[in-house]
Amino acid sequence: MAAPGSPVSDWKYDIIQQIHHRNRVESASFKPVFDAYGKLFEFSDSLKAQNTQLNLYVEKLKEENVRLQVSGGTGGSSASDPRAQERIATLEQKLYKLQEELTEMHRRKGENAQQLIDMKNALQEKERLLADRERRIQDQDATIYGMKLAIKQSEAAVLELERTNQLIKDEQQALHIAYCSMEEKFRKMANENEDLIQRWLRHKADEVERMNIETENQNRMRQRSLQRDIIEAAKDPVAVNLERLLGHDDVPMMPVCCVVIPSTAQRKFEAHDAEVNAIRWSPSGRFFATGGGDRKVKLWEPSPSGAEPECRGVLTGSNAAVMAVEFDPGETLIAGASSDFAARVWTLNDQRLRHTLTGHSGKVMACKFFSSSHRVVSGSHDRTLKIWDLRSRACIQTIFAGSSCNDLVCYGSQNIISAHFDKKIRYWDSRSENAVNELLLYGKITSLDMSPDSLYLLACARDDTVKLIDIRNNQVTVTLCADNFKVGCDWTRAVFSPDGQYAMAGSNDGTLYVWNLKTGQHDNVEKTLKEHTTTITSCSWHPQGNQLLSCDKNKKVVLWSDM
Repeated sequence: MAAPGSPVSDWKYDIIQQIHHRNRVESASFKPVFDAYGKLFEFSDSLKAQNTQLNLYVEKLKEENVRLQVSGGTGGSSASDPRAQERIATLEQKLYKLQEELTEMHRRKGENAQQLIDMKNALQEKERLLADRERRIQDQDATIYGMKLAIKQSEAAVLELERTNQLIKDEQQALHIAYCSMEEKFRKMANENEDLIQRWLRHKADEVERMNIETENQNRMRQRSLQRDIIEAAKDPVAVNLERLLGHDDVPMMPVCCVVIPSTAQRKFEAHDAEVNAIRWSPSGRFFATGGGDRKVKLWEPSPSGAEPECRGVLTGSNAAVMAVEFDPGETLIAGASSDFAARVWTLNDQRLRHTLTGHSGKVMACKFFSSSHRVVSGSHDRTLKIWDLRSRACIQTIFAGSSCNDLVCYGSQNIISAHFDKKIRYWDSRSENAVNELLLYGKITSLDMSPDSLYLLACARDDTVKLIDIRNNQVTVTLCADNFKVGCDWTRAVFSPDGQYAMAGSNDGTLYVWNLKTGQHDNVEKTLKEHTTTITSCSWHPQGNQLLSCDKNKKVVLWSDM
């Protein structure tokens, strides 16, 4: 049994109290009926008792009457006795009255019986109404129970919403505080930025003034050097590079290319914030471009005094690593191939992005100007080559090569040569969709380069060799290799010298190899240059043949020169 005050006894007590209250409320309306019904039963019992007494009295009278008749019949004196007759008359009157009372009793009994029937009918009607009310009360109780459950659920939902609302309010207050803090920091940074801009402008003005003074001094020195050279030239005539002496671009340069292989590194510097994938001299050799894993193409100008090259511009717009760079022949545009499935073209004078060539579904590994500055051909890992018209900004031809393209070269007005992952070199005529010819090597090919006379092809492969291929008969004439030469990545670039007499490529140990092609011997390494500490990805030879460039995966670029 539950202890008093416990939750079980409390709800039992509540139920009992509710039952008593319900009994009082519902029985109050039927109390008159119950009272009348009880009085009728009591009255009926009294009538039954009186009727029983009357019947007994009548029976006594009948017995006495019989007894008197018997006594009168047996004795003549009794019949003539006046007292006896008077007594008989009195008894008859009493009998008559009793019969009338009995009749009245029967009539009243019938009336009471009718009233009892009516009261029963009324009681049945009341019971029917009571049952109907009880059924309605049960329905109402069920509805009330459902409403109570709904109220409890609503209260729980309201509590949950209140907690959520409070949480949101707390978060809003925290965010507001953070926003105020960030706004204050932004104002401070804006003020600092404004101060830095002002300081930078003052610094640039000072630097411009200093550069103007240095330029004026250099011009004076060039004039004096020019006068000395003219005096010496008058004594002993020689071929002179007027552009180098005068420092002007509009003076025609002597068609002289004297290839000198440097033996020392003039300058080593960090060019990008990530690995440097591509490097290329401009056609005039005045500056060079690099492409890196930091999604940027940078333009650099070498310093004539041997100092670190100066960055002249940063070309942005790529969304992934830049894998290759290429100048147009007129030195007005520069193209870049990117791992974000697109190639891009910038103008050099204002360094703005002019064209974004999208349509490949894989990394674009090569991008070259084709027959003019208005057409570009790109090669991708989606196994296609695409030719783009920059004037219409559309792809005018798609060539399905059948394998991932790592590099390509263009020669003539219609011919393309591509290097592929399946170890094949394919020759294409842009007027046809099928390969004109192909050549299978022993390793997947990482790069191609065309000789200055467009008769030979230089192919670097992952079997740690560099092949010299005669385009006229599509045959390998010389295989270049070395004991420690290892091709370090799938985009390692090998290049010809400007006169076509030498070949250069970088190894995975950071050594730059230069082979002599004049001897025709595969192991004739002319020179090795060691300054890098990791895989060399690309290299480039200055158009005048007196400087070299190389880059590696460790963000470094090395400018090689004997000057």
